[in-house]
Amino acid sequence: MSLYFVILVSASAAILTYVTLGLATRNFVFDIRDVGAGLPGGFLNLLGTSLLLKALATGRMGVVSGVGRSYVLIPVAYSLVIGESLGVLPAVGMVVIVLGIALFCLQGWRKGGGSDDSLRPIFLALGTAVLYGLAVVMLDIGSRANIYGTLTLAQCPHVVVTSVIVLTARRYRGTGARDIGIVSVLRSLSPIVTALLAFFILKEALRRTEVLALIVVLIGTGLVLA
Repeated sequence: MSLYFVILVSASAAILTYVTLGLATRNFVFDIRDVGAGLPGGFLNLLGTSLLLKALATGRMGVVSGVGRSYVLIPVAYSLVIGESLGVLPAVGMVVIVLGIALFCLQGWRKGGGSDDSLRPIFLALGTAVLYGLAVVMLDIGSRANIYGTLTLAQCPHVVVTSVIVLTARRYRGTGARDIGIVSVLRSLSPIVTALLAFFILKEALRRTEVLALIVVLIGTGLVLA
């Protein structure tokens, strides 16, 4: 239960931050676009987090975090749909990311002899990437009207859902400031740092193909963001 408490505290702190900034800049208002984009974006982000936790529970952290970076493909694809031009480097980056995901899937297939269990964490991570990517698109749409209103509403699903889980739990183990700090830091780290920490702390050693796939995905991400 401490995990849900951490999410609850994190989302509550985010709401407080956005409200404070919005009031300080006199730019804190709500309109139909904030509600129509902020709440769905928040739910998508929450669902993505749930899939991410399931992926981490069954797969290697380095693999899951690497596959999860492919979420950048969704906003780029949306940009193309609405008519924005795409440069050469982002286009190459998208292809490179897809190749990296293929390498991850290939390694999972070899590892499990084609069994679904070996590929399940990868598919869950891909689901996370899709949901996170869609959430970014929704929040971008809402932020064009009012950034602080949209971001505040996006945190509401996290607060509501985790509050219900925490309050209705039969057993609850309290979470201290140290636990919250550790999880907050880990959630903000890049995939390469996550993989290194998993190796030194959890003794999760990535195979050569997985290391190569992680590097390929990160290179592709860098090209897309260039």
